Amino acid sequence: MHFPATIPGVRHRSPPISILIVLLFAAAIGCPSEVPVLEPPPPQAPVRSAEPPLWEPPGSEDPVAFAWGVQSGDAVAVGAVLSVRTTEEDVLLVLARADGDAGWIDVSADSLEVPESGVVQTTVNGLEPDTAYSYAFFAADGERRSRPGRFRTAPAAGTTPRVVTFGASHGFKGNQAWPSLSWAADERLDAFFLLGDTVYADDANELDEYREYWVEALEQEGMGDLTASTSMVAIWDDHEVANNWLPADLDPQQLEDALAAYREALPQRIGPGGSTVWRAMTWGDTAEVIVLDSRGERTEDTYLSDEQMTWLQDALTASDARFKLILNSVPITDFSPLIGDALAFDRWSGYPEDRAEILEFIDTHGIEGVLWLTGDFHMGTVNRIDPPGGLAHDQWEVMVGTTGSALNAVALVAEPDEQFQQIIHAWCYTWLELDPATGQAHVRFIDDGGELVAEQTLSL
Repeated sequence: MHFPATIPGVRHRSPPISILIVLLFAAAIGCPSEVPVLEPPPPQAPVRSAEPPLWEPPGSEDPVAFAWGVQSGDAVAVGAVLSVRTTEEDVLLVLARADGDAGWIDVSADSLEVPESGVVQTTVNGLEPDTAYSYAFFAADGERRSRPGRFRTAPAAGTTPRVVTFGASHGFKGNQAWPSLSWAADERLDAFFLLGDTVYADDANELDEYREYWVEALEQEGMGDLTASTSMVAIWDDHEVANNWLPADLDPQQLEDALAAYREALPQRIGPGGSTVWRAMTWGDTAEVIVLDSRGERTEDTYLSDEQMTWLQDALTASDARFKLILNSVPITDFSPLIGDALAFDRWSGYPEDRAEILEFIDTHGIEGVLWLTGDFHMGTVNRIDPPGGLAHDQWEVMVGTTGSALNAVALVAEPDEQFQQIIHAWCYTWLELDPATGQAHVRFIDDGGELVAEQTLSL
């Protein structure tokens, strides 16, 4: 989605033009407002076990042969999908397991042939739940290697639920090298959600053209730090393919190429049906992570296919997790109090029947712990989905921070209120801590300097 410089119907203050100039200048140089650092409520559930210092594998990193870092994706209790892009013909994957906080134990070494694409992906299984793992890819000489990566498997279902901490971001056009992601990497999060527009490949039409955009993204320092630090859970929005695309408007080969390049860069599991992009992962009894495909099955009349809608409803009712996180590249929130009907065609509000169906389903079935996470708007918010008196006023959505896309001017002039309780105009990532004992989600927005921009605790 592209945003106009001004949006009709925006609710805003009317400061003198000199004040607006100061605000715009401050935004341009990235000056955050002073926000007191508040400690989140003390966790009542157990926290995860300690991890050792980062693994230092033998050999030396080759920044040419392994220039695009390492990636892991869609970690579950017993495994994850690992990936590397390289100029080598063969690689050796070495996997190590954390021995409490004492050190790392090598658990496997597997030789892998590098395909013509230069991208090696493999799914490692049989791992221990709720355990930290590290890995590195070595060249055939056994000396040169990639940088090491780390991920943590999810807790097993039916075990004592613990506090889980995730990160999230969206919108990656500009602001290289995406410094907020390096701050996220330092946290060694349980997982990180990439909620769309990770590349802006609108003028690509075939596989190699799409690959060029992903190669550039993986070369950014912040992205490299992030993907080496934890597993990714990725969804696509429009710019991974073409601006505001509908499947019916694209050549099927173009869509296939865009999907292939996306999955090469961000390793992920294949979903159970439809576009195969929608899928779910369980983080013990703490969180069900439900990943929607808000683009790949749209028509002029439906936002989600019937199959995906039924799957979503079944996933919500079947989950025993305290929190149900719905990852959704375009907001379900009613933004009309801020921007009227501008661009409504491109989000849930343009599909009122689908929107009402899922929001009413959650309400009538009394599903607790639902939190929608979204992106697309080049700003951050913590908000109720509907205004007072609306159908989903009691449901919450967090628009996670944008990493690099041009910041939305609406966030400069819109006033927080009872519905939109936090409105953030800064490049940042979102930190999310879930405490299953209290049902509270603590949300923080962390900017490019590692500073707190805003925070809020939600009771779900």
